[in-house]
Amino acid sequence: MTRGVGCQGTMKMSKVVNLDALIQREDFLATKGVDEAGLGGKSEITLTDLTKGASFFLTLRKPDFQRETAAWTPEAVRDFIKAFIDGDLIPAVICWQSPQRLSFVIDGAHRLSAVIAWLLDDYGDGTESVKFYGNKIPDEQRRIAKRTKELVDDEIGAYAAYKAETENPNSNPKLTAGARALAFSKIPLLWIRGSDSTKAERAFLTINRSAVEIDQTELKILNSRFKPNAIASRAIVRNATGHKYWKVFSETAQQELEATAREINSALYSPPLVTPIKSLDLPIAGHGYGSQTLPLIFDFVNIANGLPVLDASRSKVKRQSQKTEIKHDPPDEGATLEVMRRAAKLTRRMTGVHPSSLGLHPAVYFYAANGRHQPTAVLAMAALIVDLIEEDKLIAFTLARAAFETFLIEHKFFVNQLTTQTGSMAKGYRQLRDYLRFVLDRIIASKPAEEILADFAGHETLRKLVNQQPIKSTQSKPFSQDLKQWAFLHEALSKSFECALCKARMDTKSMQLHHDVELSKGGLGSGDNAKWTHPFCNSTYALYIG
Repeated sequence: MTRGVGCQGTMKMSKVVNLDALIQREDFLATKGVDEAGLGGKSEITLTDLTKGASFFLTLRKPDFQRETAAWTPEAVRDFIKAFIDGDLIPAVICWQSPQRLSFVIDGAHRLSAVIAWLLDDYGDGTESVKFYGNKIPDEQRRIAKRTKELVDDEIGAYAAYKAETENPNSNPKLTAGARALAFSKIPLLWIRGSDSTKAERAFLTINRSAVEIDQTELKILNSRFKPNAIASRAIVRNATGHKYWKVFSETAQQELEATAREINSALYSPPLVTPIKSLDLPIAGHGYGSQTLPLIFDFVNIANGLPVLDASRSKVKRQSQKTEIKHDPPDEGATLEVMRRAAKLTRRMTGVHPSSLGLHPAVYFYAANGRHQPTAVLAMAALIVDLIEEDKLIAFTLARAAFETFLIEHKFFVNQLTTQTGSMAKGYRQLRDYLRFVLDRIIASKPAEEILADFAGHETLRKLVNQQPIKSTQSKPFSQDLKQWAFLHEALSKSFECALCKARMDTKSMQLHHDVELSKGGLGSGDNAKWTHPFCNSTYALYIG
């Protein structure tokens, strides 16, 4: 029985292997060619077929709308390679042949990529991956690649060792049987018949909604893959590396899009998140690598652009009829750049040293009491800021900010409880935004914390919240990682920098020096006239308070 085969849909964790560089992507709908499409092909793939430079390998493609081939754990990759060598039963890979005689993988990209990774010794940080990602590979991706290689090499053996045994029989008796078995190893192939590319696309949807459930974010982006928000999200998530979904844009537009994507990625994901947390220098958006990254950025981009943020898990997805025509508008260069600009504008408002930056402290707003990142809070604060901008209430926010942050820190468990009640990300960010606004409005109205808590009783959702305190241990045992992170954050936040103007906490990535006595009034450029402030406080709030 094959171990780890076809289990992409169940691996919703961040510890996944990135094999996206190993099979080239191609525009699925660019099907013009001189030959008839939808013909059959070979019935099985051998090791030779997956060797770089082999005839079949040169025709192998993935549709460009698919998400990254990054859903299998190191153990799943190891198990599939072993299953391939051992000749275990492997589900067929489903392909469609385009007019250019390209073999598009409709189902089975992870299976093929796992074997190719073994052949190339590239589990996300090898030669092909480095080239594909422009040598900008996240540290977490490198760590997982190393872990996968160690698992495979230790428990199966590197392909180079099998090849050496084949070339010099019995030189490595442990691999002799496996090396011989490779001559018979194969992966079965099935071919979708028909020249219409939309038929193959419908097959992709059907397969991934039944035997292996399609990822909901993948489905959203698949159905709008040439939309500006989908292109922008993919560019941001991969730091403008990997497959360029925007390659049809003009050179100038490509340069702007890539520069903006890198700016947003750096602002949200730098420095890389390292656990256990021992520093307040934290990334706003948490880990920049994992199953939650694309959904978070996709929804963030939508919030920044006033687009609907849908809970895909609750959406009723109708199966498309085999006769339903699938149409996709071509990518819109101008609209995509505008979407990127608005996403960058909101990002600058949240963090960094741009004059508009509120410099939100990540540990205050985006991390739980136990130090775990809260992606729902990122979306909630983004939505709240959009509301405050539209209502011209950023000054009011700044006036109340210090007390607002103190309330959030002292009642961090409320965020956990709300997320548990309503769900994370798109499911629950609106309720969390409403909680933040409920508290903020009352602080603006000068209500003390005790009255705010009392007001919860009249709110349908908030009345269910319980004012928790850290649980004291009654047993003699080592400190848990959550407790260690709670202790660090509790202590560090109590001693963190405060803005000289609004008195709220400051993130070191979003600090600017302010002249206590302005230059226009004779203020000196000396140390005793320098005060650290948030960029927005320095550029705008300072003018408000005179």
